[in-house]
Amino acid sequence: MKIQLSTAALLVFVAAKVQALSLNIRNDVPGNATFPTLYGYMYEDINRCGDGGLYGEMIRNRAFQMNDTGGAPDLAYYASINGAGASSTIALDASVPLNDVLTHTLRLDVKTVGKRAGFSNEGYWGIRVAPNELYTASFWAKSDKFTGPLTVSLESTSGTILATATVPKINSTFAKYQVSLKSNAHTTTTDNVFVVSTADASAAGASIWFDVISLFPPTFKNRRNGLRADVGQILADGKPSFFRFPGGNNIEGSTIAQRWKWNETIGPIETRPGRMGTWGYMNTDGQGLLEYLEMCEDLEMEPLLAVWAGYALNGDSVPEGDLGPYVQDTLDELEYIMGDASSKYGALRVRDGHPEPFKINYIEVGNEDFFSKTYDYRYKAWYDAIHAAYPDIKIVATGAEASRPMDVLDDHYYLSADNMVSKFGLYDNYPHNGTWGMVGEYATQVNGGYGQSPGNVKAAIADGIFALGMERSNYIKFAAYAPTLTRDGQAQWNPDLISFNTELVWGTPSYYVLQMWSEYRNDYILQVDAKDGGFGPLYWVAGVKNSTQQVFLKVANYGDTPQNVAVTLTGHRVHSQGVAYTLTGGVNDTNSATHPTAVKPQQSTFKLSGSNVFNYTFPAWSASVLALHYL
Repeated sequence: MKIQLSTAALLVFVAAKVQALSLNIRNDVPGNATFPTLYGYMYEDINRCGDGGLYGEMIRNRAFQMNDTGGAPDLAYYASINGAGASSTIALDASVPLNDVLTHTLRLDVKTVGKRAGFSNEGYWGIRVAPNELYTASFWAKSDKFTGPLTVSLESTSGTILATATVPKINSTFAKYQVSLKSNAHTTTTDNVFVVSTADASAAGASIWFDVISLFPPTFKNRRNGLRADVGQILADGKPSFFRFPGGNNIEGSTIAQRWKWNETIGPIETRPGRMGTWGYMNTDGQGLLEYLEMCEDLEMEPLLAVWAGYALNGDSVPEGDLGPYVQDTLDELEYIMGDASSKYGALRVRDGHPEPFKINYIEVGNEDFFSKTYDYRYKAWYDAIHAAYPDIKIVATGAEASRPMDVLDDHYYLSADNMVSKFGLYDNYPHNGTWGMVGEYATQVNGGYGQSPGNVKAAIADGIFALGMERSNYIKFAAYAPTLTRDGQAQWNPDLISFNTELVWGTPSYYVLQMWSEYRNDYILQVDAKDGGFGPLYWVAGVKNSTQQVFLKVANYGDTPQNVAVTLTGHRVHSQGVAYTLTGGVNDTNSATHPTAVKPQQSTFKLSGSNVFNYTFPAWSASVLALHYL
């Protein structure tokens, strides 16, 4: 006899099959301690993310260090301003330098003043002006024939004055002048320029020289020479524990001469020469070593300092016999960071405004030296010198090494979504033999790298699964998505964790998944017994946070079908209501300038069906944190 099943009965049967997986979270047996440093950021200046992005400076080409591609200085991004009846020009002048480092200045030659004469700067893809914001403008200036006044203003490209201030007097020798500009704008706009001008008749026939022309918005935590506030805030919202800086490829340089030189990034900004960055554009180095360390303070991140280690991206290595000065340079850098006021370089840090030494626990020697054939002798030289001077500092190797111990080994992964998911169990019970793991860079590239891959939901779920695998391991101490930042429309490598334009900043779905994983951290991982199913398409980690007396169950669904799971908690009793934080969407959904929060976590509550028992349906293509409180 054939049994006929109605459509309703078939649906019940299918639902029963979907509900087959059961998870028993074992809070009655000891768990594995997690690493409190696991989630953090890797930073290098790529994708035009430094000057005018993370670094708050709004004036482009502020000090005429070099042109945008590393060539001779020019006046790009500046223009003459001539009101009715005025005649003036601007020129780059190498005969009247500000100092021995900044050897070119902008010269304003005024023939007739008319309504006004001056110059403008267009900023980095415009200048953002918001209602009631207070901006800080400064510049160095001098004139042999003109004593002032100068008007400093923010103006729309159509001529509307949005903020104005006056420098009443200038001298015949270079001096720094600073004013505050309070916006009277009614809405936030970016099609604006920064203007310095004069309407005073005494300027006729005079030349006025300018350099280090600067404009800062309110910065993150009001730090001098600091971060753009909204970029700093989204980084802080990611709940990072460490910061790997300043690279990345950008520390190595395209050539040895173009490497990142710490001592050229400290001191007053008017003494910093800048450099040609690795990613095809110049870096002002206004955000230098001290600013990175202060950023770590402001975001409460452990600094994980990468030091240049004798190798450049063109394949050149410093010969073993010539390493001495370069190794000493690293020791000098560490003295600047950690030395007291009586030390030569510690005194420079005090001079620069940070009396208290910083603490460095981890130093990474080089970057991606698995590409190099000379790392063995280079690593040995840096390891020996650092270990002799600072025996408590842990050394991070960027390629497998046998010449000296590896306290930490840095791995990097840029993989397709399926391949990233396949790495979920990579570090399970990983033999560390005295070496801990770090994944200093990883990202899912659904279509390959170098501008081909969107940061969509599918990539985010794959990233989240890989991160869960690292979270439950007893091997990985540090993990960072990379790259962290990109200016919208300027991506050289994607996907990236966070995007911004001149007006706003937004996170990718991967940012929000990793933000959830980081915010709801476990102090230790609990055993989870699975019945009637295993990993795929669901992946999970459960643990306990002692300080809040919570159990967190983190689950990612890498599939297009909702998954219903029966969950039991063995051990501590929990409240009858839990809180769920869930990110979900279509596989190709992403965030953008026009829809910056199209994909982000949503909060809801759920009821337990009995004592420590509940069913929960995880949506297709989703990442979820279920939070349960102890009674």
